[in-house]
Amino acid sequence: NVARKAPGCSLTNFLICPRIPQNTGFVAVQQTAGKTDFRVTATGVVLDLDKSTKIVKKLKLIGTPYKIFKKTAFIKGMFNTSLEVAKFQGASIRTVSGIRGQIKKFVKEHPGAFRATFEDKILLSDIIFLRAWLPLQVPKFYTPVTNLLMSIEQKDQWQGLR
Repeated sequence: NVARKAPGCSLTNFLICPRIPQNTGFVAVQQTAGKTDFRVTATGVVLDLDKSTKIVKKLKLIGTPYKIFKKTAFIKGMFNTSLEVAKFQGASIRTVSGIRGQIKKFVKEHPGAFRATFEDKILLSDIIFLRAWLPLQVPKFYTPVTNLLMSIEQKDQWQGLR
C-alpha cells in the first residue's frame, strides 16, 4: 500500500501496488487498448510504504436541544436510535458559539435523543455538532500487467481484466 499525504493536508492518493522503494516515481494511464493515444491520469512519487494506513472520512453530525436545565441539555436529531447514542457516549460535542460539552446517556422517551452536559448554559436556538472520523474500507485490487515485455503480436492477443 502506498499512501501519499502532504503535511497538514488530507489524503490525496492511495494505491495498492507491489513493494517499491521510496522516492520512486510512478505514472498512471487510462485504458489504452485499441487506441494510439493515451491520457496520463496521475503522476507522483512514493513517499511512504505503510500497510497499516487507515483511511477515514470526516463526519459532522448535527442536533438541536429540546430541553435545557442549567448546564445540562437534552439533544435530539443527531442520532436515530439509542444504540447509536451508546456508541458515542463520552464523545465531545460543541455548539456553534463554541461551548464545549459531552454526551452522557440516551433518553428513553425519544429514540436517538440523549442527555449532554456543557461548560456553560446553552440556548434552545443553539446548534450542537459532533465531529467524528468514520473508517473507510478501500477495496484491494491489484493486477500486474506483464504484457509490456511481450512482442507486438502477443500483446495484441492478450486481454486484461475489465
